[in-house]
Amino acid sequence: VVLVSGCATLSESQCVAGDWQTVGYSDGVNGTASSQLLQHQNACMKHGIAPDRDTYLLGWNEGVEQYCQPGNGFNVGKQCGGYSSICPAHLKDAYYTAYQDGRLLYNAQSEVDRINRQIRQKQSRIEHIQEDMSKTEAQLISDDVSSETRLELLLESKSLAEKQGELKADIVQLKVELVEKTRHLNQLRNNLAYVAH
Repeated sequence: VVLVSGCATLSESQCVAGDWQTVGYSDGVNGTASSQLLQHQNACMKHGIAPDRDTYLLGWNEGVEQYCQPGNGFNVGKQCGGYSSICPAHLKDAYYTAYQDGRLLYNAQSEVDRINRQIRQKQSRIEHIQEDMSKTEAQLISDDVSSETRLELLLESKSLAEKQGELKADIVQLKVELVEKTRHLNQLRNNLAYVAH
């Protein structure tokens, strides 16, 4: 039986089944606070059924024990999930440390992705400038262009070449930064690999 946690409520059949330990376990293993029982209570009261709080909490505590393992904390952090403060004292520190490690990896990957995006954007702008330069050069060698227009086209061509040069210089800088950020990302992956197991 797949149970829905979060803001959704239980179905009538789930309320009638009354498997509160499984409902609690499902909520706990998904990192949902035990206050979710109030949502289930509201859903089931419509069908004249009251949840068994003790049985629910028994299952919830079992689920939380699974959720609060360091490997899961690492994965939640790596996926930029929110930190949940539901972990019991004996698991909290290890979970939080692993969660922070996961966030470090997420942030490092985000930096690499950001630089790659910037490089692609600048390369795309260089291609557009190259097209504009080709059009300008085609007009320059045309016979029916006035000397005044030719001067404007020369200035335009010079301006486009300067922009292209700036973008190419930016890309060189970004590639240097990318090497550094990628090295940092790979170091983190190697150093934090133990957490994922």
